Amino acid sequence: MPANLSTLAVLLVVVLAATVADAQPPGDAKGQKSKALDEDKQILREIREAYKAPFEVHEDVLKELRRSYKEPSEKREASMFRDLRRLYVLSPEREMAILQEIRRAYELQSTEQEERLFHEIQKSQPLPKGAVPESVQTEQAWKLFRKLDLDGNEILSPDEMPDALRGERRRWDSNRDGFINPDEYRAYYQGRLRLFSEEVAAGRIDLGLKRGGPMVSVIPAEDDEDPRPTVYRAGKLPKGLPPWFEEFDMDKDGQVALFEWRKTGNSLKDFAAIDRDNDGLLTPDEALRFVAQYSVAAEQTPPGSEDKKAKRKK
Repeated sequence: MPANLSTLAVLLVVVLAATVADAQPPGDAKGQKSKALDEDKQILREIREAYKAPFEVHEDVLKELRRSYKEPSEKREASMFRDLRRLYVLSPEREMAILQEIRRAYELQSTEQEERLFHEIQKSQPLPKGAVPESVQTEQAWKLFRKLDLDGNEILSPDEMPDALRGERRRWDSNRDGFINPDEYRAYYQGRLRLFSEEVAAGRIDLGLKRGGPMVSVIPAEDDEDPRPTVYRAGKLPKGLPPWFEEFDMDKDGQVALFEWRKTGNSLKDFAAIDRDNDGLLTPDEALRFVAQYSVAAEQTPPGSEDKKAKRKK
């Protein structure tokens, strides 16, 4: 290659390299990209935790309560309420009523008092399925903001913003100063959380859950089917219910509440497998769906019963 062409090629390489460098925001471009991915990953993680809450909260609270029998403390009580807020909307009055039952449990340390406690807990209003509590939204938005705020000046410059936020900056920059402050970022976070939640609920994002995630009904609805749920009463229950349903419905209100289920000695895990809407109540429709979906054997025994029999034989 002639010397003048070789020199020209080198100059072109240098110019191109400089152009690429100028196009990158300050800092490590790869690191900036990973932060954007981390943001979305964290949001999906919170949604996943919300879907898992109905299967975990009661068991976690019970474990913490029993640990408290030996060494009760305000820290342990705060932990129990933190778990409960994953699943319920708790007013100050509700929290006080639950706290009284918790402290009564410290004194009595009995299964009966534990049942009274969970009966009191279930009087609380449950969060919608898959809903991330408001307190968690605020906490996580602030954590992500601080992670993105590389220079620690409590505003995000365009260079610090993840790609999604940078592309919608005008929408979320309410004071039109060209930057994103913590309040603006929180609004953006909640908007993105709603977007991902809708995608998850529609089945377009798979959270990888073994249970509790959005499911397609195993009983397809007819075109002219009345969408209103059927309300059943004891003595007027549908045919095909497994025998254990009426046995476990101790107050004969046509449904099996969690506190009734616990009295039978079956696990919360089995209860959650049948409780499709995670409201703490097993309806006849849910029992029928479970029987249809899993096995004919379930008509005779509730989930886990065979395991319990096997343990007794051992």
